[in-house]
Amino acid sequence: MLTSLLAMAALAPKTWYGPATATFSVEFGGNPYDPEQNDVRVRFLGDKGEPIERIAYYDGNGAYKAVLVAERPGRYMATMIRNGKPSTQPANEGVIEIKNPLPRGFIRPDTVNRNRFRWDNQEVYYPVGFNLGWQNGDLPPIPKQIEKMAANGVNWTRIWSSSWDGKNPWWPQEDPEAIADELWAPALGKWEAVIRACDAYGVPFQMVLFNHGSFSSRVNPNWPDHPWNAAKGGFLKDAADFFTDKEAKRRTKMWLRYAVARYAASPSLMAWELFNEVEWVDARYANRWGDIAAWHKEMAAYIRELDPYDHMVTTSSHMEEKEMWATMDYYQPHTYPPDVLSAIGGASLPQDKPGFFGEFGPPNLEAPDLRQRIRDGIYGGMLANQAGAGMFWFWDHVEKKDLYGEFKNAAKVLQLSGLANRPNARPTAVRVTTPGRADLSFGPGLGWGKTTNGTLSVPSGLSPGVLAGLSGYLQSSTGNNSAMAAPMVFQVDAPQAGTLTVKIGQSSKGGAKLNALVNGKSVSARDFPAAEKDADINVEFKVPFPAGRSEVRLENTGADWVRIDRFTFSGLAPQASAMALTEADWAVVRLTVASGAPTPLKLDLGALGLTDGTFSAVLMDLEKGGSASSALEIKNGTVRDLSLTSADSVLILKKG
Repeated sequence: MLTSLLAMAALAPKTWYGPATATFSVEFGGNPYDPEQNDVRVRFLGDKGEPIERIAYYDGNGAYKAVLVAERPGRYMATMIRNGKPSTQPANEGVIEIKNPLPRGFIRPDTVNRNRFRWDNQEVYYPVGFNLGWQNGDLPPIPKQIEKMAANGVNWTRIWSSSWDGKNPWWPQEDPEAIADELWAPALGKWEAVIRACDAYGVPFQMVLFNHGSFSSRVNPNWPDHPWNAAKGGFLKDAADFFTDKEAKRRTKMWLRYAVARYAASPSLMAWELFNEVEWVDARYANRWGDIAAWHKEMAAYIRELDPYDHMVTTSSHMEEKEMWATMDYYQPHTYPPDVLSAIGGASLPQDKPGFFGEFGPPNLEAPDLRQRIRDGIYGGMLANQAGAGMFWFWDHVEKKDLYGEFKNAAKVLQLSGLANRPNARPTAVRVTTPGRADLSFGPGLGWGKTTNGTLSVPSGLSPGVLAGLSGYLQSSTGNNSAMAAPMVFQVDAPQAGTLTVKIGQSSKGGAKLNALVNGKSVSARDFPAAEKDADINVEFKVPFPAGRSEVRLENTGADWVRIDRFTFSGLAPQASAMALTEADWAVVRLTVASGAPTPLKLDLGALGLTDGTFSAVLMDLEKGGSASSALEIKNGTVRDLSLTSADSVLILKKG
């Protein structure tokens, strides 16, 4: 009963008013960014006598400021407090007045539906978008890109505190006046411009406070150049000590406190992201996951203690470290697999809090099917009913190749379908019947890692959930990664003889040897010679298989790995495939026509799990962006004679 009452209370709409800023043109001795020397706060006294306290921040230009968003409109008198003592210094603005409500408030986890977020006004928030990590030199300024995102329906992005574009306040860029123990004001100003753009155009964002390369000497290593590195005159001898070193923690908290003071009033701030891909830092390779988890717990608690608006706190990493994720508000894995749809659509994310993929990317960004792979990530997350769509990483490709339309279409699908308001819908295995047959094509859903689903039934056992456990890296049983080695085995049931085409996308510098056995007999083999470095290749390895039941086995008997991007079995699939999210009176179905199949193509969709009757139907063309509406009759859970005119479509069905 108590739990129900608390949930109902959490669903009560809440209104915030503001923002307004109080400015105090004053400077003090000591480090203006260090709360141990200058703990500056502002107490706002409302016209009804209620005091509200906010942390103040130094603006880098001779003034301290505090931003107020409050639960009541009205006039407020601002008093500055330094190190616990009130100051007689008046605010430049005199009396502060706030009267404009924030349209929706701030974003929270939904306390009832664990796979959803909500605004304070109780509007469901379902994120669709792509990353905007940092300013690329050959792209428009980030605020202009944010404006373009909003114009194309994007309602989420993710931005880094990166050094190379001047947004890391602990990493000044060729500034002789920078002070080692103080935050770098130009970086703080750049963040201000970015956040103002997000607020102006209504694009929520995750603020990434630290990234893995800063404290890694192995993966995207920036540690050799980090100002905190003792080799560069800093105080840290080992990057792995970042998570435990007293001085590193002091400076980390200085940055977190400042970020809360200056930026927390932004309604577009979805969450503080403590780290990007923390699994790649040196501390992980030193097997210090306990230190990493403890740091996350400490810093999340510190932010929550300071943030008056209770923004969510998250991080990004693989999913294995449960202790670390326990203190985060939502899950945010990343994936770069051979098959994006299998990885995201087949992911088994924990159900105790929201989760979605904050980054994804296909193996080949220059492939002609890049748009389809982006859709795989977007709709893979949506139709798995995750808390958000999968989020594409490569914003430079979005801009240069004008891929904005993919996100505009996704926003339209979200709006037309009402998917955000269907938290209890379930992924459904749809039966597709077409006039002819096509090749069956799929890829591994797991990138670097050990295969958990090594034996697959073809064509009947290839759900995204199964493929998500198939690694694209075929390791040698005698190589450096022998612990991850496992053959790929397919139990094939074929009406006629055919050919398996294995697309190899990369070979290791150590070399490899691929061997194919059909019913225990070797039928194909290929050597991949050692080289100076890992090589991107585009090799097709052919394996004939007989009619009837057979076992096709792929082994690597060489020195190291090859990466397999795609498997294609000739003649084993319908001419179209479907992925669906359904309830008894509602469905969203993505329909993809196989390569080489004709359009228009007529097909039947069965096993939808829908009740019989008349449904309104919208068929969206993901290739051209148009849509057509009609009425469809569902009988025995089946749609008959549906005509597809596009190679990639979304069908939205609603009863009544």
